[in-house]
Amino acid sequence: MFDDFDDNDSAGDDLFSHIDIEQALLKYRQLADDQSVFFSEDEIEALSYHFFVQSQLDDQLAIVEQGLYLYPNKVDFMVEKASIYSMKNQNREALEIIHEAKELEPYNPIVHKMEAEILMDLDRIDEAESSFNSALENSEFEDDEFIIETYIHYAQLISQNGKLDKANKLIEKALKRFKNHEQLFNQLTLNFISNNAYPDGIEYFKKRIDNDPYSYLSWYHLGRLYELTNKQELALSAYEYSSLASTDSKNALFNMGGILESKGEYEKAIDNYLACVKGSGDLYPFICIARSYLALENGAMARFYLEKAQNLEEMLPEYNYLIGYSYLTDEEALKALPFFKKVFDEDNEDFAALKGLFTCYSELEDFESFEKLYREQYKSNYDLLLSNWKEMAATLYQNEMDVLLEEFLIEIKAHKKMANELDGVMICIRYDQQPSESNKDVIISRLLTQFEDTLESVKLFCTDLYDNEDFRRTLDIYQTDNE
Repeated sequence: MFDDFDDNDSAGDDLFSHIDIEQALLKYRQLADDQSVFFSEDEIEALSYHFFVQSQLDDQLAIVEQGLYLYPNKVDFMVEKASIYSMKNQNREALEIIHEAKELEPYNPIVHKMEAEILMDLDRIDEAESSFNSALENSEFEDDEFIIETYIHYAQLISQNGKLDKANKLIEKALKRFKNHEQLFNQLTLNFISNNAYPDGIEYFKKRIDNDPYSYLSWYHLGRLYELTNKQELALSAYEYSSLASTDSKNALFNMGGILESKGEYEKAIDNYLACVKGSGDLYPFICIARSYLALENGAMARFYLEKAQNLEEMLPEYNYLIGYSYLTDEEALKALPFFKKVFDEDNEDFAALKGLFTCYSELEDFESFEKLYREQYKSNYDLLLSNWKEMAATLYQNEMDVLLEEFLIEIKAHKKMANELDGVMICIRYDQQPSESNKDVIISRLLTQFEDTLESVKLFCTDLYDNEDFRRTLDIYQTDNE
C-alpha cells in the first residue's frame, strides 16, 4: 500500500498527523506482550506506515494482521498485507489474499492494480495485463496519481515484453488525459530504452515535435536519446529548444550543464546549473556548480556553493570530498585531509576520496604516509585499485612516486585484457616526458581508431597537451567523426 512513498517525503507524516505515534507504539508493544489492546483503523494505518518507513516488515505485517483481526473485511488492510508478502517475495501467498479482497470488492481498482503487480512478479503476463485493464476501467473515482501510476506500470509490463508500439500507444492514451505529464513522457523514453530502440525513439520524438514544435518535453526527451547515443551536440541543441519552449524545462537546463561541463565549458555550465534550480529544496545543482568551480581552480567559490547544499552532507559523499578538493585547490592540504578521511572511512570503495588522500600526502610531502596507504590498499583493497587502475597510475605518476608506479604498471601488464589500454597510457607518458611532434602524431593516430580510451589517457597523463588549443580543435574534429 505504501510501496511508492518516499522516506524523505513528509506527505505520509501529514496523513497521520492526528495520530499520537508514540502512544500507538506503546500500545503495539503491549500487544507484543500478549495484552488485549484495541486499535482504531487510523492507528493501524499509521503504525503500518511507520514500520514501512523503518523497513520493519515483520512488525508491519503483525500490525496489519491485528487490523484484519479487528476489522476482518477491511480490503485496504488485505491489500496492505498482500503488498508486504510481495515485498518478502511470497507472491503466491500475496495473490491468495488479493483474490479474497476481490471477492469482497470486485470493482476496487486498487485491488486489481495490486493483483497485476503480483502477477508480473510471477511472470503471468497475460493475466497481469487483464488486471491492469480492470484497474483502469474501474478507476473513475481514483485520484490522478493512482491512474498515472497504473498506466506507467502497465506500460512497463508490455514494453519489457517486447511490445513497444503497444506500450507507446498506452502512454499516448494517458497523455490525452494528462497532457505534458513528465512521468508519462519519462515512460515513453524508457519504452525505447528497455527495447534498445534508440534510433526509433529519436524518430518518434521528432514526429511529436513536427506535430507540436513547442512541446518542451518532446524536445527534452529527444535530447536525452541523443545524449544516450553520444550525439552531444545534437543533444545540446534539443535541450536548448526545450528550455526556450518553456520556463518549466529545468531538467533540460540541468542536462545542458552536464554536457557543457564534460566539454570543459565550465562557465557556461555554471550558468545553466544556476538557471535550473527549481526551488529552495533543489540542492544538487549547487554541487554541480561547485564541481565546475573546482575545474576553474576557484576553491572559495566552490565552497560558497557547497554551503548552499549543506543539507546533502550526510546523504552525498561527493559533498565532503568536493570540500576536500576545494582546499587542495587553495593549496591547503592539511585542511583537506579530514574531509577525504571521513568519506573513505565510511566507504572504502570510494576511489575519489582515496585519490584525495594520496594527493594530500603528496602536497604535505608526507611520502611515508603515501606509500603506507598505497601498500595497505594494494593488500586489502586490490579490486578497487584494479578497477580504477588508470587513475591510480596517473596519481602515482603525477606525484612522482616512480618506484610504486613501476611496480603497479608491471602488475597491470600481467592482466592481458588491459594490454591495449596500457599501450595508450605508455604512449601518453612518452609524450609527456618527451613532447615532440612525432610523439604527438602517435597519440593523434591512435585517436582515429580508439578515441575514447586515448582521450581518457591524454586527460590523465598529458594535461598540457589536453589544454593546448590546436590539440582541442583536433579533438573536436575527431569527436564529431566519432558521433
